[in-house]
Amino acid sequence: MNINRELLTLSYEQLQWLSPIAILLVGVLFVICVASVFNRGSKQITQWTSILSLFVTTLSSYSLLDTATPHLLFNGMLVLDKFSYFFFIVFNLSGAATILMSDRYLDLDEMNHIEFPILILFSVLGMMLLVSSADLISMFISLEIMSLSVYSLVAFRRNDRLSNESGLKYFILGGAASAIFLYGSALIYGATGSVRISSMLTAATVAQPSVLFALGAVLVVVGFLFKIAAVPFHMWMPDVYEGAPAPVTGFMTAALKAAMFATFIRVLIQLGFGKPQWNAFQTSIYQILWWSALVTMLVGNLAALPQNNLKRIFAYSSIAHTGYLLIGLITALKNQAVLGSTILYLVSYVITTIGAFGILSLLAKKGDTGLNVHDLSGLSQRRPWLAAALALFLFSMAGIPPTAGFIAKYSVFYAAVENGEIGLVIFAVLCSAISVYYYLRVIVFMYMRNPAEQATWRRPILTAVVAIAVVALLTIALGFSPSSLIEATGSLSLAQI
Repeated sequence: MNINRELLTLSYEQLQWLSPIAILLVGVLFVICVASVFNRGSKQITQWTSILSLFVTTLSSYSLLDTATPHLLFNGMLVLDKFSYFFFIVFNLSGAATILMSDRYLDLDEMNHIEFPILILFSVLGMMLLVSSADLISMFISLEIMSLSVYSLVAFRRNDRLSNESGLKYFILGGAASAIFLYGSALIYGATGSVRISSMLTAATVAQPSVLFALGAVLVVVGFLFKIAAVPFHMWMPDVYEGAPAPVTGFMTAALKAAMFATFIRVLIQLGFGKPQWNAFQTSIYQILWWSALVTMLVGNLAALPQNNLKRIFAYSSIAHTGYLLIGLITALKNQAVLGSTILYLVSYVITTIGAFGILSLLAKKGDTGLNVHDLSGLSQRRPWLAAALALFLFSMAGIPPTAGFIAKYSVFYAAVENGEIGLVIFAVLCSAISVYYYLRVIVFMYMRNPAEQATWRRPILTAVVAIAVVALLTIALGFSPSSLIEATGSLSLAQI
């Protein structure tokens, strides 16, 4: 690989493009210094400094959203464009919301340690680097920065065997997925002599594409399918989600899934899928994604039906939503002009999931007990505003109007029908009908069952209440007036670099 020394230098303009990543990196280092100097007395300082870092990074990313052309940095290892900056905003706001909603939860389990917000910051930093990676080396390094932080967060309840088991299981299986991705990348490099994603297309089609390259491409796709928990690579998700602390589960379900899907979209489109040169591979990859979407929707929804634990219900629901998102991805590969519908689905899913798990964090008792469906009996009588907000988020997940989830599903399904995926959409609609049962079942317990006599409730702190209220308002606002977000996501595209 030839390295252009000029591309390794940073001008003032390039530093501006890089400013969101630089701000968050400085914020992480500053929070670590604060935690070291003040030791255990720095809990509140660490939390609010972390939130401030995430909000400043969000503002910096927003100011760069008008970027017209993609900018390459570090010899083409990173690409910063509208797509990157948009998801920077999504990741940082998700991290800030998670920290705001988790304070009382962490206090209850006596694990409000200063490492929690630091690990959130590191994982968000990894997500930002991941979604802006333009070659396989930087992508793998970013993936590990993100993953190692999340492994620690999953096992954050240090004295709980279930949490430790979940952390170990996620570490082993996540490491296996990373190894599959890395091995596929090595095979692609061996076949093309390049790790730059966009140049692999040219290198692979100069001569007859080799079996080595095809195998490498399939392994990279499998690595991504494992990370997004698509069937048959989904078995780790319910156990990991059940054992992880509730705020961490929400963060994984929302931000982690958005990061992996956004990166998956960038990789496949930058590789050149949908172009004539890829005819040799496109059919095989298309079939893998098509069948994975179909089976993922079916398995996710059917497996959620008998569940009683809310975290397991949302885990299988998340698997089902992965199937819907794969429909959007398949459609975007056929016609990049409809990429915005998939991004719209991702954003609405992030908003809804963060809100739902924020409420679970408030309802959870010590050790994440009290999160069975029966524990929500009579919630509307004890905490009517919590019940109403959770019902709203469940309606949005089910795709019932007028919510953000309905607009998102409608956009993805409409785009898929327009691009010839009628059979897949019909199957998706039937699967969505199945999902209504287990979402409404939770609402029935909240509104149509008497509360348990021994139920006790603790008063949530103001920051959590405000965060949930904002997320609920966004869910309603996007359902009634989605035009601004549709316009924003519709303007995102991935040009060849």
